[in-house]
Amino acid sequence: MQITKFEHSGLAVDKDGKKIVFDPVEFTEKLPSLTNVVAIIITHQHGDHFQPEVLAKILEQNPEAQIFAPKDLETDEIVGHSIKRVENGAIQEISNFKLRFFGQNHAAIIPRVVPCLNLGVVINEAIVNPGDSFDLPASPECPKVLFVPSAAPWCKASEGAEYIKQAKPEIAIPVHDAVLSELGNGFNNNWLAKAADEVGTKFTPLKPGESMVLE
Repeated sequence: MQITKFEHSGLAVDKDGKKIVFDPVEFTEKLPSLTNVVAIIITHQHGDHFQPEVLAKILEQNPEAQIFAPKDLETDEIVGHSIKRVENGAIQEISNFKLRFFGQNHAAIIPRVVPCLNLGVVINEAIVNPGDSFDLPASPECPKVLFVPSAAPWCKASEGAEYIKQAKPEIAIPVHDAVLSELGNGFNNNWLAKAADEVGTKFTPLKPGESMVLE
């Protein structure tokens, strides 16, 4: 499988030419042309993860792609494509991907206030994307790849560091980083990398457009 990072928390996972796309957005970066997309996963409804106009462009090139989102997403369809609502425990098999959904709530920005629902996803029992949370699935106990939130109104570098140490993945890739300057991104990555070293995790930051291939 190949993982490509886009801006902020946007990601694509490619296996044998088919793609799963997470939270595609455009702020300062434009998404590349995406083809052979079988599923688009929106982890939650906030505008830094869900931009209907960006989804519409992807669907123009991938009219058979399925869209998955939490139950509270306010939009019912994008350019005629219905959105499938899923929640904790749901399993979907699409093309050569198995998607297992976990978690429930977006991490709190204001203490004890749940901003919205949130989907975490396990891909092929190897890759874990928690969305905007620090939730972990029951299994795998030590995932091959963990996407780690880096910075947000709801997230501190110390929490991301503890998340890595709790999950002990083989590889940790920082996400949710568009809110940082280049300097700030370096600061946060230094702390996350230190936590990764403590548990034998390979810390692998990717810039928008960069990819890595899983062995």
